[in-house]
Amino acid sequence: MIVVSGATGFLGAHVVCKLLKEGKKLRAFKRANSSLKEFDFIYRIYFGNEANSQNQPNLIWVEADINDIPSLEEVLEGVETVYHCAATVSFLQSEADLMMQVNAVGTANMVNISLIKNVKVFCYVSSIAALGRKKSGDTMDENSKWENSKLNSNYAISKYKAEMEVWRGAEEGLQVAIVNPGMIIGRGYYTKGALSLIGAAHKGMPFYTEGVNGYVDAEDVAEVMFRLVEEKKFGQRYVLVSENLSNQDLFNFLSEKFGKPLPKIKVTKLLAEIAWRFYAIKRLFNPKGLPLTKETARSSLNKSYYNSSKIKKELNFEFKSVYKTLQECVDSYPDFEKHQL
Repeated sequence: MIVVSGATGFLGAHVVCKLLKEGKKLRAFKRANSSLKEFDFIYRIYFGNEANSQNQPNLIWVEADINDIPSLEEVLEGVETVYHCAATVSFLQSEADLMMQVNAVGTANMVNISLIKNVKVFCYVSSIAALGRKKSGDTMDENSKWENSKLNSNYAISKYKAEMEVWRGAEEGLQVAIVNPGMIIGRGYYTKGALSLIGAAHKGMPFYTEGVNGYVDAEDVAEVMFRLVEEKKFGQRYVLVSENLSNQDLFNFLSEKFGKPLPKIKVTKLLAEIAWRFYAIKRLFNPKGLPLTKETARSSLNKSYYNSSKIKKELNFEFKSVYKTLQECVDSYPDFEKHQL
């Protein structure tokens, strides 16, 4: 039996659908108040517009929370393989403790109960953030050493600590595979996480920065995770980045495809510092406002490069082009808008 945590989230949904496509039977985590809307949208991408996930015989939804030990003890009973995708992503200082509880403590709980229940394989979704933040322009890979730095976001710290829990599990007997994906994009709900960049471009984005980041398609991440487990590639971590792309190039491409004016206003360091303070004040009156924070403003200016040659060699794997993924997102945007209604 296979278990997937975070199954109602963007990447978790892609992992679940990949496993179902491969004929696997699995249990998928769902919290009591979780919505299945995004999952259903992604499920139809894999199985067709008329497909209904409720009729999927190989998918068993279970109510569980990675910080609820009794629920973990129940759902991990008789399980051989865990795909741990559950995480909280935020760049708000007010949610730093929440991320530590979900990402670090929650992962420790998953590892501990997996060991108790004799789970054999633990495939964990970490992040390039767990590699740490180097000076702008540096290239990072699996050998990059974590350095305590004020440049590390609270999210990065929580994912680094979570990864340490997984390595501890490996020392205690789990067969572990860890992936460190870049910013994960692909067909999903364009209002959340990295996909909010797609939604912003659809509305029109007048600003750009010269920052660079690594991007990867969710389907590629799911494929790599599946193959690492099936081919028993354990005891390693792998950076998953298709391409390193500048923010300007990303928004130029999306703006053109959506028929919007190209971004014209370059965001300098000074403008970024003013902007995050302005939106911090706005959030006092509208907590759901633009998620521009001190961390996101500063990181948007950083040029971060990542090398994925290890996984390419290990699995003879070729990533989908970021531009192909972005085109798929643009093409599916009308379906996303209909699905939200």
